[in-house]
Amino acid sequence: MTVKDMQDIYDIIIISVMKYEQIETQLWEAGVDEEKIICFYKVEESMKHQYWEILDADKWRMEALLYHYLQSVYYLNNIKYEVADAMKKKEIQFPQILPPEAAIDRVCQEKASLVRFGDGEFELLNRKPRPLFQKVDNRLATKLEEVLKSKDDRILIAIANNYGSLDSYTESAANDIRKYMTRRVRQEHMTLLDMSREYYDAYLSRPYLMYKDKEHARIRFECVKKIWDGREVVLIEGEMTRMGVGNDLLDKAASVQRIIAPTEQAFDIYDDILVEAKKQSKEKLFLIVLGPTATVLAYDLAVCGYQAIDIGQIDNEYEWYMKGVEERCSIPYKYVHRINDVEKVREEKLPELVEREYLRQIICSVI
Repeated sequence: MTVKDMQDIYDIIIISVMKYEQIETQLWEAGVDEEKIICFYKVEESMKHQYWEILDADKWRMEALLYHYLQSVYYLNNIKYEVADAMKKKEIQFPQILPPEAAIDRVCQEKASLVRFGDGEFELLNRKPRPLFQKVDNRLATKLEEVLKSKDDRILIAIANNYGSLDSYTESAANDIRKYMTRRVRQEHMTLLDMSREYYDAYLSRPYLMYKDKEHARIRFECVKKIWDGREVVLIEGEMTRMGVGNDLLDKAASVQRIIAPTEQAFDIYDDILVEAKKQSKEKLFLIVLGPTATVLAYDLAVCGYQAIDIGQIDNEYEWYMKGVEERCSIPYKYVHRINDVEKVREEKLPELVEREYLRQIICSVI
């Protein structure tokens, strides 16, 4: 008997086989009302209360869920072999990313410069809006691509270590990365990256919050602090960034000076910032906290013979580490992206002694 022959003799058709998709399609094509078809092993069907008088809801859901659970187990048990085979055939490739310690060694021993590419830089490079504090700009996009493809051995290119295992990250951090690294995003990155070169880990600037292992955070921070140990430092940072203010992050530096730039849309006055930076001695070390603008600025300064480090939001990480928190939170007197508002931070008054020292360090304001 065909479906057409059954038109007048059924109220509901139950597809009880596990591989229901083809039969369901055939029924649709034959004109059967979708509401009259129950696919027993489709979990969402078992949640529809209008069918519970026909089938035992509890037993039905258990059967459907058990089936899908077993399918997941079979998949997970075999996936590593499928992936290994795909890698062997070079269907899957990963960029080579060296650990933070390798970058820090070169920065300290060879006086190399460092630029970092995270999701914001890649999105802006592809002319897609990402960080709210920096709009899409064709000149910035072109410059970011130039930096990423640079072969200058004095400049280390760091990218976020998102492409393979995420086991060292917290579940929250790992899930955020998984949500971002869609097939489209991964393909865009692979198009831009060179599989034959060595990159460095951009999470050098995030030694604490995203890692499961919090016990070794102090060691990771001490390693990063070697970068400015005994050096004359010039910070180029956003107006409300205040790196090292109120903590001991920069205590090992021989001296600290600051060039203040806009907290948001800093690339709008990029040329002015670069001019002021180039007035400094080439013996000084630049630490730059300025979003995607920092990536380009560190590169341009390095090309001109300076040592410049795109250091990212390490100060926020250090503050969270000192507080022992497990999630991003506001920090007194400092702007934290997506946590607080620039104007509200501006209204907060620094303690008198801290403010006096901070203002003394400012040598130029380009706003």
